[in-house]
Amino acid sequence: MKTRCDFCYRECSLGEGQRGVCHIRVNRGGTIVTENYGEVVALALDPIEKKPLYHFRPGSYTLSAALFGCNLSCSFCQNYSISQKEFHQQRPNRYVSPEVFIQQAVERNVSVSFTYSEPIVWQDYLLDCARMAKDAAIPTILVSNGTFSKASLTRILPFIDAYSIDLKGDESFYRRYCNGSAKPVIAGLEALAKTSATVEVTTLLIEGEHTLSDVKELGTILSDLGIRVWHLSRYHPAYKLDLPPTGESFLQEALAAAKELKIPHVYGGNSRQDQDTCCPECNALLIKRFPHQTKVFLKEGKCICSHQLYGDMES
Repeated sequence: MKTRCDFCYRECSLGEGQRGVCHIRVNRGGTIVTENYGEVVALALDPIEKKPLYHFRPGSYTLSAALFGCNLSCSFCQNYSISQKEFHQQRPNRYVSPEVFIQQAVERNVSVSFTYSEPIVWQDYLLDCARMAKDAAIPTILVSNGTFSKASLTRILPFIDAYSIDLKGDESFYRRYCNGSAKPVIAGLEALAKTSATVEVTTLLIEGEHTLSDVKELGTILSDLGIRVWHLSRYHPAYKLDLPPTGESFLQEALAAAKELKIPHVYGGNSRQDQDTCCPECNALLIKRFPHQTKVFLKEGKCICSHQLYGDMES
């Protein structure tokens, strides 16, 4: 008899001993378990801006953790060594209990981030940590490809304060490059946009594969969903894709196209272009970002014109 996993949109139906697409969810005696629960493959103290999150506690730091695994197979994956199944069990790991992880954050007085690989596929560990973080008044961040199942959204929503979600392209792009679908990502963003959490979206632009028309179409979708922050990042060759890096000039054109839409805050990524936050009402400089420093010119999250900036501006 098969058992269904409900961690992501794929909802894999697994027989005894079978693994899901993510390669870490496995049927053991009729129960789907996360085989690598607590086996952390990456642990680091990061600037919050690295997630990227520009509207959540700017200038602060976050304790970031990852377990191995992902439910997509993007040919351009930047973190393939901790996500793609052919590298399973090749990356050194150490067991970090939720209690130890959260205690480390408490001692440093920082938020926690579930990131680097795909936290949706190890969400049991994520949720155990996030519940403890809530009890300790520690902010929680999820960096994800956004391919939630309905059940996983219900479980995760009460415990996450900020989301950085990838929207990689349209449906055709997902099928060509990711062995996935844009539909669950858009559905997930629609649900997230209705919550009080800070939600930021990132699109990695591959010049020649993404066009300015694609940027406008994706931006229109995000605008219609009510997304307020969009990061457009330059692609660099990685994993199986060896196309040339996205040029600064194309990124500038894409940023200009995105700014014509109704998304208040559009930023460049893997670039020094468009890093600062300005007031959508009066264009005053509100957050200045340097390579290793962030300066915030806000009073109680507001501009001098009284506009309340989107997000959580506590630092």
